[in-house]
Amino acid sequence: MRVGLVVCASFAAIGVASAQPLDPYAPRPAGPVAPPARPPAPPAPRAADPVLAEQLAAALVARAQELFDANLLLDAKQLAIEAQVKSPRGAAADQARFLIKAINGKLGIVDDTPAVELAPVPLTPKRGAVDRYPDGPDRPSQITSGVHGALYFGLLGATAGSFIGEEPATGGVALGVAAGVAAGLYVPRRIVRSRFTEGQVRTVGSASVWGGMVGGLAGDLGKTSGSTSRHVLIGASIGSTAALLGGVALARQDRYTPGDIALVDTFAGIGAIGGLTIGMLMQPVQTEAYSLNSMLGATAGVITGLVAGPQTNTTPRRMVRVAGAASLGAAAPFVLYAAIYDSSSAGDERTIGALSSIGLLAGAYVGFRLTRDLDRGLDLNTRQHRDDDAVPPAVLGRSATGQWSMGALTLQPLSRQLAPQPGMSLPVLAGSW
Repeated sequence: MRVGLVVCASFAAIGVASAQPLDPYAPRPAGPVAPPARPPAPPAPRAADPVLAEQLAAALVARAQELFDANLLLDAKQLAIEAQVKSPRGAAADQARFLIKAINGKLGIVDDTPAVELAPVPLTPKRGAVDRYPDGPDRPSQITSGVHGALYFGLLGATAGSFIGEEPATGGVALGVAAGVAAGLYVPRRIVRSRFTEGQVRTVGSASVWGGMVGGLAGDLGKTSGSTSRHVLIGASIGSTAALLGGVALARQDRYTPGDIALVDTFAGIGAIGGLTIGMLMQPVQTEAYSLNSMLGATAGVITGLVAGPQTNTTPRRMVRVAGAASLGAAAPFVLYAAIYDSSSAGDERTIGALSSIGLLAGAYVGFRLTRDLDRGLDLNTRQHRDDDAVPPAVLGRSATGQWSMGALTLQPLSRQLAPQPGMSLPVLAGSW
């Protein structure tokens, strides 16, 4: 016991001695004193992983759906809001917005969905530009409405004037010019009072232009021999009027931007010119085959542009460059036409037609490649409803405003109120009316 007490007392003395403070009067060691070591810097925050954020948002939405089925509406809404903040641009955000809208409907709350603020794309106006329309930059310009109005009413005036006198050109030219000038001055004043946007005006105008072209070519096809300008004008007027009515119905959906319509015009022009150059390669017996080729090419170009427009980033300025490159590629082979011209055979026309068709496509491809970074992010439709008109998540969806849109393949947990066992579903078609 004595030995144990001595050992314990020794350890206690050592502990007390080690806990004593340092003597401030003790001699300092000679030489430079090393500075105290700095604490390690905290690690830099890692950027949020979008894939992980989408997975977390999907899990929150799934849990929110379960709470919604259990009638725990406030808790379900809170989780849906958190999911929307986690991944504001993913498929889970669409489900969260739709779920929040359903919860607000049950709670009797109107327009209480907290919108996630996304970084807006700055739209920088050109230097020296004057905003003549106080309602915003998407108001139609006077040049656009004036040109399309002059073309349409000028065509109608020329068609009516072609019946004056024996020669169609006698009254057609005078009446067409007069009607075109009057419409070019009057139509912009009417458009500015309406609620049409620049994209809507371009949609109606483009439909009128290409409908008139297709109708005029169809008028030339009506008679294989002896067709006159009067036949072409009648067909153009009918086609332009019918297409204008269809363009008005399409413009009311407010789906296409000015860049989308510029893409439609570019593809339609490429199709029309390509039909003529392919006709040179074919060398048909009847010259009306040129009109048929051009009509089919323009129609195919319009359809392609309407389908591809909303899915691409195009602006009118970019499409001017693409159309210029395509036209240059189509016109370049005609420089050789004088050198290889042979009146005794059709081989020279076939060669130029083939080279011009290839140059047309190559020029369009080069134009798209060179302008792929031009005006990136500026092809926006400011009138489309997104957050305030949530579309149920599905492969194909329809909003309450009548707009159809393509979604993604999204798996969702089954509602416990509809299925007794847990499972997953894949919505294919959904909509709001």
